[in-house]
Amino acid sequence: MMREPRDRAELVGALLGADIEADAMRRVYAGDHDDWMTALESTGLFDLRALAEIASSWAADPRVLRDALLAEADEFTRRRCLAEWAALERGPVVAVGR
Repeated sequence: MMREPRDRAELVGALLGADIEADAMRRVYAGDHDDWMTALESTGLFDLRALAEIASSWAADPRVLRDALLAEADEFTRRRCLAEWAALERGPVVAVGR
């Protein structure tokens, strides 16, 4: 698993971690990371190489982005989002006919 340098991961979490919802977890899980990459690009804090490394890290393991987004979240938000992530990992619920 590719890991971001600790200080970079903390900075990413601080920049992106506002107001996370369960829908964000579905997008992260599915690999739809464009909005977060755009947000990081717009800060001007990362050069192209760093952005490429971050994107690669997220693509290799979406939990890296998930954890960054939840780093500053309150406990309620964190639990709700982690429950959504766990549901995604279990896969779709199959309805049983009557």
